[in-house]
Order: sequence, then structure tokens, then C-alpha cells
Amino acid sequence: MHLSEIGYPVVGDAVYSNGKNPFGVEGQMLHAKEIEFTHPTTNKKMKIEAPIPKYFEEVLEQLENQK
Repeated sequence: MHLSEIGYPVVGDAVYSNGKNPFGVEGQMLHAKEIEFTHPTTNKKMKIEAPIPKYFEEVLEQLENQK
């Protein structure tokens, strides 16, 4: 099931949001703070971390202020 089926499309999803993009973002607002896996060739454990992009923080702040 896609989130749009239950009334919560991913912000910035051009396919499932029926063209709605109230924040004017480019691309879907999906983010993995960190991911960990075993490298398929070296068998070394890999951990990659990425901070939340600035525009994510701005959208989250706007949503928080709407409460």
C-alpha cells in the first residue's frame, strides 16, 4: 500500500500526490539518517550517515508552526 492510499502522500511525490506540492520542494521528501549494511564484495560492515537537508528542516519547522 502506498501512503497516498490512506491520505498521506509523500511531500514532493509528483506521481501519487495529485500534483500537490505546498512547499515547492523538488523530489520526494524521503531521507535516511543512517544506513548500515555489509559490503557485498569485502564483507566489511559499512555505516553511512547523512544529516537532514536544510530544506527538510525548513519544511518541518513550517509544519511545526502550523500546530
